[in-house]
Amino acid sequence: MRVEMLRLMANPKYGNAPAGAIVDMDPADAARRIAAGDCKPVDEPPKKRRPAAPAPASAPPGDGPEAAVEDMTVEQLKAYAAAEDIDLGAATRKDEIRAAVVAALEQRRDEDGD
Repeated sequence: MRVEMLRLMANPKYGNAPAGAIVDMDPADAARRIAAGDCKPVDEPPKKRRPAAPAPASAPPGDGPEAAVEDMTVEQLKAYAAAEDIDLGAATRKDEIRAAVVAALEQRRDEDGD
């Protein structure tokens, strides 16, 4: 996601960027920095989608618009959770993060089904 910096940023991942600079960031990083007032979006942020249910474990990775939750890396799981406003709580290990994401998706599916 492209953002315009509102103040100086010194970051090992993105380098130094003065106010007014346009920077390409991961959507999760951009969302955090926008919320903190460090930058503003240049591109329209992608629309949030609420999947009806997690992809089945048997789906091959990369099949369809997103990889199955079971096939995601820790970084992908964290980015997905940030994009979907899923609170990971104290989860730090991959299996804990995956369980938190799956539980949140199941809860949303149950709420949508009522």
